[in-house]
Amino acid sequence: MPFKEGLSLNRIFSPCSIPSRSFCRSFVSASSSFANESREYVVVGGGIAARIFVEHGQANGKLCIVTKEPYAPYERPALTKAYLFPLDKKPAHLPGFHTCVGGGGERQIPDWYKEQGIEMLYEDPVTGVNIEKQTLTTNSGKLLKYGTLIIATGCSASRFPVKIGGSLHGVHYIRDVADADSLISSLLVVVGGGYIGMEVAATAVAWKLDTTIIFPEEYLLSRLFTPSLAQKYEQLYQDNGVKFVKGAKIKHLESGPDGQVTAVKLEDGSSIETDTEH
Repeated sequence: MPFKEGLSLNRIFSPCSIPSRSFCRSFVSASSSFANESREYVVVGGGIAARIFVEHGQANGKLCIVTKEPYAPYERPALTKAYLFPLDKKPAHLPGFHTCVGGGGERQIPDWYKEQGIEMLYEDPVTGVNIEKQTLTTNSGKLLKYGTLIIATGCSASRFPVKIGGSLHGVHYIRDVADADSLISSLLVVVGGGYIGMEVAATAVAWKLDTTIIFPEEYLLSRLFTPSLAQKYEQLYQDNGVKFVKGAKIKHLESGPDGQVTAVKLEDGSSIETDTEH
């Protein structure tokens, strides 16, 4: 989808993701009637689970998917590969990258779930689970009875510690469509020299943004590339305006009096300025 006018650009971007999402279980009391007493399976998290249930004949009237997002499940890699593209580069947009088009499967738009008899609860994250009573509650107050509960929330983006500035305004992470929509400004610092960082940097220079990539390794994609191959990609990026700060370790993020991030302070004493206009 095209960027909306007025969106603020990401000033600092942390692309690294780790499987660290934890699910907080708490016991809650039943305070409302069940929406569906016959619900056999409840999946918390919007992913590819629905397709598997359909393939095994366990979806129609038996499955409920609860997601905090306003969209039917989609393929997250598209966010940094095509969704962020400027208009002249023909950006991807929903419903173009709903699951499971990337794997050659049927595109599962919202109507697909209805046709398969799958109950979808959008923008309604789970707030508590009662294991003994086999119920869960959602943010809107729904109480859902389940036979089998499947927690499939996936991973979350790793974040800077709060003590070094990780919660400052202007520090962005990318995990969903809302995160991607926030990535537009005039000065971009990307932290991380892996696939996602490279993809975001390539998109940023396509938007004609001043872009710098910081990473602690000696060269890009050090877990995959040889030094000579990395050098070719680094030269390509530099030819298109991307600047590199290699072998760098971040000490902390600096901010102005308004709590807006203004610079990345490195352990060697140098600083890299970030956008302060938004």
